[in-house]
Amino acid sequence: MNDDDLARAVRRLDPAQTPLDAPIPLAAERRARDFARTAPRARRRPVYAAWGSAAAVVVLVLAIVTGVLWMPSSPASALTPQPLAFTSISEDAPQVIAQAQQRLTDGSGPSSPERRSLSLGWYFSGSPDEAEATVFRREWIDVQWNEDLSGSVVTTAAEATNAAGDTVPAGEPTPGTVVGDLQFVQNQFSPLSPTAPEPTVEAMRALVLTSTGAGDQLTAGDAMLGARALLGEWTLTGPQQAALLEVVAQAPGLRVVGSAFDRLGRPVVGLAAVPSGLTTSEATLLLSADTGRIVGFESELLADNPNLKLPAGSITDYTLWDVSDRKANTE
Repeated sequence: MNDDDLARAVRRLDPAQTPLDAPIPLAAERRARDFARTAPRARRRPVYAAWGSAAAVVVLVLAIVTGVLWMPSSPASALTPQPLAFTSISEDAPQVIAQAQQRLTDGSGPSSPERRSLSLGWYFSGSPDEAEATVFRREWIDVQWNEDLSGSVVTTAAEATNAAGDTVPAGEPTPGTVVGDLQFVQNQFSPLSPTAPEPTVEAMRALVLTSTGAGDQLTAGDAMLGARALLGEWTLTGPQQAALLEVVAQAPGLRVVGSAFDRLGRPVVGLAAVPSGLTTSEATLLLSADTGRIVGFESELLADNPNLKLPAGSITDYTLWDVSDRKANTE
């Protein structure tokens, strides 16, 4: 990973509104370069794997320290996955969250928090040859770390889909191929919360504020970004998720999108809001209709984006959690 890789990654933290030639925020550049200096050097891989690894590393690290997850991309014409098909429901946002919190008390989730985040995701990346991209390559991202702040981030190619979500062949890297394997020695991993978060609204709000830098004017969209950052480090218990959802509920700007099936076919309810720093994109948090747990996050453009050559309504990334059983079925 060289200086140009870091520059491109940081400039695209917000592709919905950041020009490609915009100056890099000094704080973001400092965090990225601090990481680059301490990260262990990896062996050279084939071009496709090396590029994918560098992109995944930068995205993951910046997601941990900033709560923002955008894939580095070249300006190109590209299609994106179809938005989820939501059906309107009668419940308002407070009712949806209250129902989720009630489900979270049934004891079906993990009994204790785990220093691990396993997710399945897709992140927009323009085609280098300007060709329309109709195959969407997904990735398993497995973050595991220890109390002594050692750990690993392993990125594995997952099955690709078409715009409708059907599995399609995509060539190399084939599903199951490890495209990124970053190892951290003791005291090298830098999480948002080194110790298990307290299952209180106050503790979760403090972590959300730290991750987003939103100040006291926390919007529901900001709270969703904070939730994504925290879930990128921890597998939380039911009480912890309930407290995190209360932070979202108490922030202004929250609306109910409706019920749907997520990109793994699981029944969910969607809540949406606009982050204060990403006003041309809307974030959607997906809550399991069965367990109440936060199982997904998606970003959608609210306006045409000439830099990305994407129209309003385009999905630019999605992340799915509580997927350990699905990954086990692919191995």
